[in-house]
Amino acid sequence: MPFNRTVFGLAVVLALAGPARAEPLSKNCPAPEAVSEATVALPHAARMLRREGAIRIVALGSSSTLGSGGSGPAASWPAQLEASLARRMPQAKVTVINKGQMRQSVPQMLDRIDRDVLAERPSLVIWEAGTGEAVRGAEVDELIAGLVAGIDRITAAKTDIMLMDMQYARDTARIINFEPYVDAVEQAATMRSVYRFPRYDIMREWVEREQLTFDGRSKGEAVRTADRVYACIGKILAEIIARSLQPR
Repeated sequence: MPFNRTVFGLAVVLALAGPARAEPLSKNCPAPEAVSEATVALPHAARMLRREGAIRIVALGSSSTLGSGGSGPAASWPAQLEASLARRMPQAKVTVINKGQMRQSVPQMLDRIDRDVLAERPSLVIWEAGTGEAVRGAEVDELIAGLVAGIDRITAAKTDIMLMDMQYARDTARIINFEPYVDAVEQAATMRSVYRFPRYDIMREWVEREQLTFDGRSKGEAVRTADRVYACIGKILAEIIARSLQPR
């Protein structure tokens, strides 16, 4: 199925725009217990923290990593992750470098791993992927193969990696079948024993509990909603990373 930019654009708008009376997402950013208690093996990040007192992360992804639909770069989840992690680990120098690019597929991201990711010498990469493939109806096996290839290149460079799957919005999920692609990201993570951050499931729970809505929103409300989502994603990721690097 050929790439359709119109459909892709619609998916992004629906995911970050749009019953208007639902309760707003709490600043507590609730997450399922499996996420709120998750710890991740981050040996390279832990080593950098011990040796240099620093945490250096690259966020690799497409539109939602760049911050599409939000108020600007400072509202994107990588920026929010940096701010939240710095608050939780004030003794460390925290740097999160945003390498999101609009509408990118996994093969396009693979092409820039060396220059955009490994050249930054991170100790951790958070790779958001799969949305472009779901919008185009790409072969699931190709997505898995691309993710595994990318994981192998990143880990060979002695860098930790976490995967992140797609965003969820009820209207978008009615027109795009994301589930096989969510499963594909999980399968790639399982094959290489890396952590998948289940953004799709977290956001679906927020929507189903009426803590979050994308429907019937004005442009300003849609931007505020996107900012709140990005802030919560950054906050939850920061909690996982801090908990993993500072075991009790």
